[in-house]
Amino acid sequence: MSPELHEMIQLLKSQLGYSEHGGGYTKFGDWYGKTVEFDSDYSAQPWCDMFLSWAAHKLGYDEWFGQFAYTVGHAEWFISHDAWGDTPEPGAVVFYDWSGAGEVDGIDHVGMVIDVDGDTIHTIEGNVDGQFVREKTRDQDYVVGYGYPDQVKAQQEAEAMASAPAPAPAPGVAKAVHAAHTAAPAPAQPAPVAHPVSDSGVVTAGYPFSGPGAYVIAGVPVSGPGASGVAAAGLATVPGEAMPGYVTLLVPLLVALLAVVACVRARRTRRLSR
Repeated sequence: MSPELHEMIQLLKSQLGYSEHGGGYTKFGDWYGKTVEFDSDYSAQPWCDMFLSWAAHKLGYDEWFGQFAYTVGHAEWFISHDAWGDTPEPGAVVFYDWSGAGEVDGIDHVGMVIDVDGDTIHTIEGNVDGQFVREKTRDQDYVVGYGYPDQVKAQQEAEAMASAPAPAPAPGVAKAVHAAHTAAPAPAQPAPVAHPVSDSGVVTAGYPFSGPGAYVIAGVPVSGPGASGVAAAGLATVPGEAMPGYVTLLVPLLVALLAVVACVRARRTRRLSR
């Protein structure tokens, strides 16, 4: 038996000794007609099931216990929820047919099981002996079956969990996940290749780069007189700084031109010296 049904039994026991008032009036019937069904005056109607419904409503168990005045309807409700059987247990709702036929349609009384002793059940019932709330000890000769509220409760909780959406991550976590999936890594920048140059500005391979006045043009270092000419043309950056990518296409032409100019100057110098 669940703690909820144990609490309900305690509430039902708090009503022990209650009896009908004049004309068959009960507070349970009066409550039912003002809270559950409004089609009739239930204040003086047979109230064994309204007594149980009243306690369930007081504790907020309406959805999984059921709210009924008609005992047959309550039994059918348990059957429809696949929470019906013939085994007594504390917390089960017991349904009787005093005719002994054992048919659901013949059910005319209901109570709640509070203990089981072999084939004997101990119950608490309303509208007993005509007008009282009392505990009873009964055999099961007139029992049609038992409804199990705990089973209905477990089914409803499982259905609620299955249909519930997954919890949303916290805002900070959501942003971090989004960033991890969308942020593209920055492309790796190739390291500039240093090419040694001669004093004339002609690129020479196989020698370590050295000398003053070095400039870098699109990743190619230039030094010497030729380098100063390139700088004067406005194509060189400050020493050690890379030029924009489009200059790469002009570098071979400029280097070749500088080499030709250097050669021409050298020849003129030799001729004049003669």
